[in-house]
Amino acid sequence: MRSGRQQGTGRDLINFNSNEPGHEIAINARVNFGAVTLVQAAARPIEGRYLGAAQITVAIHDGADFALDWRAADSDRIQSSTVSHGQAHVGDRRVPLWVRYSASPSFFAFALDEAFVAEIWHRGFEGVGDFVLRPSIGSDDKMIRRLGMLGRHELGEGGAGGRLYGEGLAALLAVHLLREYGSPKRSPIRHKGGLAPLQLRRVLDYIEAHLADELGIVELATIAGLSPHHFGTAFKASVGISPHRFVIERRIGRALQLLRDEERSIAEIACAAGFSSQSHFTTNLRRLTGMTPGQFRRSLR
Repeated sequence: MRSGRQQGTGRDLINFNSNEPGHEIAINARVNFGAVTLVQAAARPIEGRYLGAAQITVAIHDGADFALDWRAADSDRIQSSTVSHGQAHVGDRRVPLWVRYSASPSFFAFALDEAFVAEIWHRGFEGVGDFVLRPSIGSDDKMIRRLGMLGRHELGEGGAGGRLYGEGLAALLAVHLLREYGSPKRSPIRHKGGLAPLQLRRVLDYIEAHLADELGIVELATIAGLSPHHFGTAFKASVGISPHRFVIERRIGRALQLLRDEERSIAEIACAAGFSSQSHFTTNLRRLTGMTPGQFRRSLR
């Protein structure tokens, strides 16, 4: 996908998945989970022009207060706001905003592919046709702030939780955006109970067969025929823990079996069990058993 100014649109488009997202943005850290990207970045001053993003974006300001002038795409009136630490901007790539500011604000952002949110819109809300998210500037949104803290921590860990965890956070965020900022206004479908036995069996068999792969909540939800958010809720109702926690525990179980083979290195075992790194394996094993891989291996002698 191209970044920078699009021909004929009169606006600049930021692509958070690109190594060159646009000259308005400097990316300091980024991790991608398929349809979801977590970003820590800083924006350069803008003298005044329309700005949009290639993804549906929620940016949480994490620096000093700064002054921002902005105008909606369908308005001639410029509004002035002071954006404070922790306030969020919600942007739909199809609805650009005119902006002007002299600061260089830093922010953490979720960037979600439109298809990811559309899947939740159609399956989780029974939405018909397209959805639109109303742009919001400087929103004090407790849910966004809470999810932002979790996302920022995951970014700081280099995406150690993996795609399943990152997409799980994004599914929660997408449901919140569609409910609170979506147009037409709808509430998510309330689902009670867990997965049907056949659904659960298919999902568990798939997890077991792909334990060493980078599993994502979108693919697991597709197997069950549900939206990502509904799948996470139904899976937990059936199994008692989240999909992410279940996969971690199954990976630990496989790794413990592999640790009995002393000719295999701990790094090799971590990879074979599906962990992103040896340190990720060690952290999760210690959390569940109180032992490091080396300590567990020595306990078998």
